Amino acid sequence: MGSPQPTNPRQARLATERTRLELMNKESEHVKAEPVNSHPGSEPERYKVTFLCRGIVDIDPQTQEPIYLTKHQVDIYCDDDFPAEVPKLRWITPIWHPNIQHEEPKGVCVNKAEWLAGRGLDDLCRQMFEMVQYKNYHAEFTPPYPLDQKVAQWVREFAEPRGIVNKAAGKYVDNRPFVKPIDPGGLVIKTRAAEAGVPKPSLPPEAPAESLRIRVTGRVPPVEGPRVKFRN
Repeated sequence: MGSPQPTNPRQARLATERTRLELMNKESEHVKAEPVNSHPGSEPERYKVTFLCRGIVDIDPQTQEPIYLTKHQVDIYCDDDFPAEVPKLRWITPIWHPNIQHEEPKGVCVNKAEWLAGRGLDDLCRQMFEMVQYKNYHAEFTPPYPLDQKVAQWVREFAEPRGIVNKAAGKYVDNRPFVKPIDPGGLVIKTRAAEAGVPKPSLPPEAPAESLRIRVTGRVPPVEGPRVKFRN
């Protein structure tokens, strides 16, 4: 039996996001999204996303050297303000990044302007995947300002001077691709989303790092018991 047909615009958007994430799961070896507490009759509103790549999760208090792990997770919750607002994001696993809080409420900086321009949950996953890899970060004490000032100071005063990370110089902690980019013949693989005709709105050019933090999302409510939402 197939998935229930959406009955309103919100359910239609949630169905589109589910399809995009399912395609992302097929295309990527390093990013997986799992619905949490999904119920018959309603599209998933919450996902646990796992990133399998090298990332900094803490630092040694004595040496200040980074501590690495290769499994990271974030909770995405499409609350009642979705899709007019960016989903609520809360980092689950330990993390050490200037634009993600390493302590509670463990919010994440996201670009609301790009979201309103038509980005989806798979685009948010790509952004956060590159944040873990330190391909995407803003550590300077300039607008919109780093969310985690302690980590930002470490990046400016320790990591960048020692070449541990340096976005401008292309120095990352991991370089695994978000999706498999090349086939054996050397041709760029068309994404399954494109092959399947899943709508992807035209997006503006990538925003500069300075515009990274447009909205901080966090304080995601805990996973609730079974409930089904019907909206007429």
